Amino acid sequence: MVPDQGSPGHSRHPADLAARVEAYTAAFAFGAYAVPDAARRRAVADGVRAAVDGRPERADRLLAGAGYRLTEFTEVVSGRRTAEIADASGADPRGWGRVYLDLSTRAGWSAQVPHPVADSRTELLGAELFQWVPGGVLVLAGAHRRAGADGSADVAHCRDTVFAEVVEALTARGLPGLQLHGFGGSSLPGADAVVSSGAGAAGEAAERTAAGLEAAGLTVCRAWRETCGRLAGTTNVQGRFAAGLGATWLHVELANPLRTDPVRRARVAAALAGTAGAWGRPS
Repeated sequence: MVPDQGSPGHSRHPADLAARVEAYTAAFAFGAYAVPDAARRRAVADGVRAAVDGRPERADRLLAGAGYRLTEFTEVVSGRRTAEIADASGADPRGWGRVYLDLSTRAGWSAQVPHPVADSRTELLGAELFQWVPGGVLVLAGAHRRAGADGSADVAHCRDTVFAEVVEALTARGLPGLQLHGFGGSSLPGADAVVSSGAGAAGEAAERTAAGLEAAGLTVCRAWRETCGRLAGTTNVQGRFAAGLGATWLHVELANPLRTDPVRRARVAAALAGTAGAWGRPS
């Protein structure tokens, strides 16, 4: 379902999602992080579920329990109505992150960015992929992975986070997910990308993604066939949750130049759009 024009915070003002995400993440290197309690994690996840169901008024009521709200804008690159679920203050002093939802059609897939800034420009890659393919939900962590004490802000490896709660809610609803990461050249010399299904079994989507990246000229390590060092995502908590449900979930690691060079990043986004686009089409 798609929310009507009277939903909370509706605005006809246009905005470029990539620019919006870049502005949001600009201060992450200096930001703090507060571990959310279970009630507030659930409030955000329940609000996202209501928004996905096309119930924006209910979404806003639920989100208020965590100090969040839903607003809408027209995304200028895609031309699609988009919802932003974010801290109601307009900032993010707690570092809990944001969610963007395409309102133009039924949600069909998610892009997940657990380490914005730390994995340079994965946040922009996620935004560009969202712009490419209708039906997306972009889940963006709200702090540098080292912002919290004892690794608490590393949302790919902690379940007591807003990020994990939202991703689990989307996965449980049957949305396949693609999680974006970055690695340095010394981590796996000779490789441009690593594709895996984390703790789950690789399937058609993993094969399609690896083939699409290779067609874009990348050297790809397939974690289900090869040894890809520590880049296979087997300890990722979102991947483990998806594996427990038998759900489709992909972990994609990309070398620095593919993320930081705008031309090469656009090529990667186009390749990944082949996977997300297949998810977004009716079966």
